Amino acid sequence: MSVEHITPAGGNIFADLGFAPEEAANLLVRAQLMRELSSILKTRFSTQEEAATALDVSQARISDLYRGKIGRFTVDMLINLLSRVGRSVEVHIKAAA
Repeated sequence: MSVEHITPAGGNIFADLGFAPEEAANLLVRAQLMRELSSILKTRFSTQEEAATALDVSQARISDLYRGKIGRFTVDMLINLLSRVGRSVEVHIKAAA
């Protein structure tokens, strides 16, 4: 009989993967913004080209978004893109755990 060891997640997968705290926080915010933007675009547009035209970006940029290429996006770029689809972003700051 094998014994399995499970380590509980800490709420930020990037921190759990060993990224420095500040980088993990930035990656988590970008991932959340990307997930929301991607969801909106997939609901509103049939093709990547339609989404790209609506956001005034290239189709390749939309492909990067859909494929989760997090390194190709900054927080400010994602906030700007979300604004173009009628979303606003709020920031909540809390003490670190």
